[in-house]
Amino acid sequence: MKYLLKNVVITDPQSKWNGKKRDILIGSGRIEVISEQITPPKNCQVLEMKGSSISPGWVDIGCYGGEPGMEERESLQSLSMAALAGGYTRLACMPNTQPSVHSRSEVHFLISASQSLGIHLHPIGAVSKNNASLEMAEILQMHEAGAIAFSDGTAGVQKSGLLRRVLEYIQLIPGAILIQHSHDDDLSPKSQVHESKDTAALGLKADPSVAEFSAVQRDISILEYTGSSMLINKISAAESVSTIRKAKKNNPKLFCSVSIFHLAFKDQDLTTFDSSLKLIPPLRSHQDQKSLWQGLSDGTVDLVVSDHSPVNPELKDLEFQNAAFGAISLQTSYSLFNTLSPVGNPTSLWVDKVSVMPRKIFGLPVASVEEGQEAELTWFHESLQWHYTQHNNQSRSVNSPLIGKQLTGAVLGVFNKGRFFDNKSLIL
Repeated sequence: MKYLLKNVVITDPQSKWNGKKRDILIGSGRIEVISEQITPPKNCQVLEMKGSSISPGWVDIGCYGGEPGMEERESLQSLSMAALAGGYTRLACMPNTQPSVHSRSEVHFLISASQSLGIHLHPIGAVSKNNASLEMAEILQMHEAGAIAFSDGTAGVQKSGLLRRVLEYIQLIPGAILIQHSHDDDLSPKSQVHESKDTAALGLKADPSVAEFSAVQRDISILEYTGSSMLINKISAAESVSTIRKAKKNNPKLFCSVSIFHLAFKDQDLTTFDSSLKLIPPLRSHQDQKSLWQGLSDGTVDLVVSDHSPVNPELKDLEFQNAAFGAISLQTSYSLFNTLSPVGNPTSLWVDKVSVMPRKIFGLPVASVEEGQEAELTWFHESLQWHYTQHNNQSRSVNSPLIGKQLTGAVLGVFNKGRFFDNKSLIL
């Protein structure tokens, strides 16, 4: 079947059609024609909604799933459904599963299992065996099997010697990159919230910003010594933004990301002890949040990530101090960004941070809105309002601070792998 998108605004900085309103005819999984007006051919489904936009498919780096081993939280199928509902065509998943993705066999399993999914799944291999930061995992073998990067997830590499060896090893592998959670756990063991005047009355163990930005400084120093490649994942402190901004001037192999949660929420939002906002790193101050947005605008921050982290209800629906960390977000990340962005053109910034940059940094296939290109596209609407509920939530988990909320900005559908995934039943 052919599909005809009518009167969509094209948001793609790599396309000659960027910023223009056009009709787009898609057939056999490819963009056949882009023109001001196209007459629908036979056997063609017309897709039209006034004010809608189209962009290259979105990519999320570093989300968490559940399979293998924790399918009660999230199966690969439910992860794919949540991603498609949120506009994503590709996911790179962290290796923190049971067993950990720390050898060739786990990478092969994920790639094989993803063939039947609506998304492209890109494994991230563990840096250390069982993510224990003791012994280096089979990095070369995992790279050859298809892992696009390496990380120990939110554990990070704490030991400087191991970090040096990992970076030196990765440097020898073309295109390999370390995704590092920079945090000095010794400065805030078992912390729960950001250290600030707004959280002082909560009676919870606090995490000072220095635990993050001191680790950022260390990690950048070791990176520069080894000449390797690294993405510092989910920075949250203003000092981290400043440090990375300076370091990037002389280091083209240094990148960083920010979680959608830290762009949308801050430590003041924890006064109600909402355990769905118990996150790693913790939500920080309003000033930290402003610095993160500024870092996005000036190019210091390269990616916006969902930090999708499904958790079982029995581990999350507890008193704040006993609840597990993490929240789901694949389905709602765009809506949050679109609603809260203080910049003048949030759509173009969003597309740059979730489509263009992740493909460049991780060497993923380029997607573009051009004739003859494979149709890997996200169709969305900036001003459409919708309610996010347990009924239309596509994840197996429900640990979201947005359940029951009205959101602005919706994903209408996704073209991927030669198919069209229609989301309108979830939002209208």
